[in-house]
Amino acid sequence: MVDYWQVLGSIAALIFSVGFVDQLRVTWVTKNVDGISLFQWCVFTIASGIFTAFYIHLSQWLMAGVSFLSTICCLLIVVMILKYRNTD
Repeated sequence: MVDYWQVLGSIAALIFSVGFVDQLRVTWVTKNVDGISLFQWCVFTIASGIFTAFYIHLSQWLMAGVSFLSTICCLLIVVMILKYRNTD
């Protein structure tokens, strides 16, 4: 039987990941980090990492994979903020 709540949660997590990937793309291309909050992206990175561990614990591999993708995207954005913020 299909767990529709699991499917809905997976779709929501995927939508968040698409947003993270787009921010990563824009930041990579423009190298402009003005107006991007380092604190916010650190919080997103930590939360995504915790979600990844949680879903691994529950053996929910689709959600773990999506959360892992989000964690990597968030971490790369943090790195770019730190790199590009002090280049002026």
